[in-house]
Amino acid sequence: MARHPKVTQDLLNAWVSEGRGFGWAETYKSWMRLNRRNASPVSTQVSGYVPPFVRECHFFCRSEFLIAILFAWLGAWFREQFPIWPWPHPHPLTGINPNLDPSLQFSEGMQAICRDVGIDHGYFIGTRVLYVWTLDLVVSWTPLVDVNTTVVVSIKPIEADRFKDPDPLCRELEKLEAERRYAGAMCLPYFVLDRTRFPGPLLGQLEWLSSAAYPLTRPYDVRVMNEFLQQHGPALGQDAPANWISRLQVDYRASKELSDYVVQHCLWHQIVDCDLGQRINMLGLPIPGGRKLRQRLTSQFVSDVRHA
Repeated sequence: MARHPKVTQDLLNAWVSEGRGFGWAETYKSWMRLNRRNASPVSTQVSGYVPPFVRECHFFCRSEFLIAILFAWLGAWFREQFPIWPWPHPHPLTGINPNLDPSLQFSEGMQAICRDVGIDHGYFIGTRVLYVWTLDLVVSWTPLVDVNTTVVVSIKPIEADRFKDPDPLCRELEKLEAERRYAGAMCLPYFVLDRTRFPGPLLGQLEWLSSAAYPLTRPYDVRVMNEFLQQHGPALGQDAPANWISRLQVDYRASKELSDYVVQHCLWHQIVDCDLGQRINMLGLPIPGGRKLRQRLTSQFVSDVRHA
């Protein structure tokens, strides 16, 4: 395994010059990025794509990836591995909405927050370079990007014994408290989540459907899907998804790939109301409730959002 380069201030400056930790939507670049040098022997790390983005995203555990997909389904945009600088710095929403900037306060920096909490901020291993803490996800509902529609999310295995019966000296708990204080100072709600907080099959089914969240690009495919939905869309809830596929292939001469995409696109976007919190039966009628589920989950995080 390749050795990770020793962290120096010059290296951090180079990462900042690359734009790491800055940007919005497609231009955002994660502060921490996956490569062969920082592979974990214990976590399933994921680099890949989460709608609506075509930029590569970096997740240091599978739960981060799945919960990012969930937020995408709820209509939010996110920034993963978002840096909390040790020194005073602008609010995380600075630069996204120019009309909002004058009302956003500066952060005093994580070093000051750690000092107030009474914990060690820390340095990069083997150096005297101050460590740069990161938030797992900073999630904003668009286009209403402000402090009322943005939340900070830490993803931890909260059902694990070390969280249920914590050691008072547990460093993870100290980190969560410092993150909570940072978010509070920025007037941003703070949530600690893991996959157990959501209905059993929901996250896995959203992962399966997520590639169909992206729009079709070939004009022929777009025409086939539009014609199919115009003719059959209102009645699809009264037919099994497997039959949608058959009709697409027989009546519209769609490929298997396109037929699968249309079905998954309808389920992801809830064109057909289907409860994704229950296991989908391709041979049975869609069970309604997906639209209410999406609205209920969104309302757990923010209330000032127009529901799709």
